[in-house]
Amino acid sequence: MLVRRWLDAAGITDPVLRHCYMVCAREASGLDGGRAGWAALRITPAAARPHVAALTAHGYRADACADTGPAEDRRRRLAEFTEATWAAFGAEGSHDPVLHATAHTYRTLGMPLSLIEDMFTGMRRDVDFRDFATYAELCRWSVQVGAGTFYGVMWAMAGTELSEVRPLVREFTELCQLADVLCDLSQDLDDGRLYLPLEDLDRFGVRPEDVKAKRWTPPMADLVAFEAARVTDRLPALAAELDRTPVGPFTRAVSKHFMLLAAGVPAAGQDVLHRPVQPPLGHFLDVWRPVMHAVIPC
Repeated sequence: MLVRRWLDAAGITDPVLRHCYMVCAREASGLDGGRAGWAALRITPAAARPHVAALTAHGYRADACADTGPAEDRRRRLAEFTEATWAAFGAEGSHDPVLHATAHTYRTLGMPLSLIEDMFTGMRRDVDFRDFATYAELCRWSVQVGAGTFYGVMWAMAGTELSEVRPLVREFTELCQLADVLCDLSQDLDDGRLYLPLEDLDRFGVRPEDVKAKRWTPPMADLVAFEAARVTDRLPALAAELDRTPVGPFTRAVSKHFMLLAAGVPAAGQDVLHRPVQPPLGHFLDVWRPVMHAVIPC
């Protein structure tokens, strides 16, 4: 019933499209989507939610190709999903509900296809992984992988107005992705991926082989605190600058969400190498609840 209200608010009346967007909403808010997908569907305006669901579900499917299953199959699965996505855009539709809704979202909102291409470029780098030499290199990857979903969600709310503040959105995306990387450090290491810049490890005297082997050394506490401070020192100011834009309520809540994540990383100590950092759900609800109330009825 709730999703039908979102579809009505977005003016989506075609029965096939409504079914496709409902599938997207289920995938975007399901267990595999995690807290971020669930929150995104509830802190954005009702008329934007079907499109947010499509972008999020498509991003999760692409991410699953690049990050799950046997490593030797990931390149093929991502290539096949990339090809299916471009086929859906070319035909302006697909038999796959998520691809059909995503193509409709991009067409309806006038979103640049470069967002999808950037996302796939970033994910291909994940599949053919190599260490990040510099923080600038990590930032470029962060913007790429966040283009189709993170930037896309904000486009669904603001449209072309977002172009005026794109540098701010770019930096905002970089920092949110960094917070996510820090929280998922243990899982990525299990997968053979180190997402911390080698120049930062060198700065603090941390050997990459120690991190990859999950050996905690005294300098690692300083390294982790430094990376977390990149987020906590800058993200509130960026959110304040974006507060004057149509995406202000969204970025304000997202900023607080990722501040919670980043602050939890140094507090986890050496456990950051052995388990994902995840603050209690109640803390996140305290962040999301005011924004969710602001968009009721929804």
